[in-house]
Amino acid sequence: MIDKAIAKITEEMMKANDPTIQCIEEYLTKICTTADIAEKLLDPGKNIKGAVNVMREVARKRAVHGAGCVPPEEGFRIVDEYFGITEEMKSRAKQDQDTINILDLI
Repeated sequence: MIDKAIAKITEEMMKANDPTIQCIEEYLTKICTTADIAEKLLDPGKNIKGAVNVMREVARKRAVHGAGCVPPEEGFRIVDEYFGITEEMKSRAKQDQDTINILDLI
C-alpha cells in the first residue's frame, strides 16, 4: 500500500512539472512510511494539486496589495490537514523509522 501511495503522488508530480507540487511530493514521500498515511494519500478525492489550491486560498485571504504567502511550516500543516494526516500518524511513522529491525542487521 505504501508503494502504491508513493507511486500515485510521484505520478502526479511528474505530470505537473511544478516546483511547489514537487516539494510537497518529496515531503509526502518522506512521511509515507505507514499504512494509515498511505491510505490517506490513496484517497481518490485527494491530490497534491488540491492541497496547493487550499494553500493558495489561505494566501489570497491574507493578501495585502495583491501579494500573500504561506510560510513552509504552515504549508506542510495545510497539506497534512487536507489529506487527513494527523500528528499521531506522523509520530507512529517516526517511531517505526527509529525502530531497528533485527533482520536489517543480519
